[in-house]
Amino acid sequence: MTGEKRETPRIQPFVASCHVVDGTRRYGAYLTDLSLSGARVSCDAPPPQPEAWITLEVRLGRPPSRVRLQAQVRWVGLGRSAHHFGVTFHLDQEGQRTLAAVVDEFQRRAAELG
Repeated sequence: MTGEKRETPRIQPFVASCHVVDGTRRYGAYLTDLSLSGARVSCDAPPPQPEAWITLEVRLGRPPSRVRLQAQVRWVGLGRSAHHFGVTFHLDQEGQRTLAAVVDEFQRRAAELG
């Protein structure tokens, strides 16, 4: 194994449409590789700068409800047709509970299929 730096495992495959709020900009994106501490975001728009503070607006849970996840951009990858960036979450207790429920549900369903 190469030097894995993540402290919490990512759930894959996980994809949810979201909106990125970066200052006055708001644009559509996809949230992937979700964990309790962060995620990867893919978008067509120019991504935020590393270290920028952003908000991800996404519908999560059962039933789905709109959640605003505060995050800091950790890295940015520029592609030919899409851009990717990684974020670390900075959540309040409600956000942490919502995210934990989503991860638990995903893991439960994966175990049932396994």
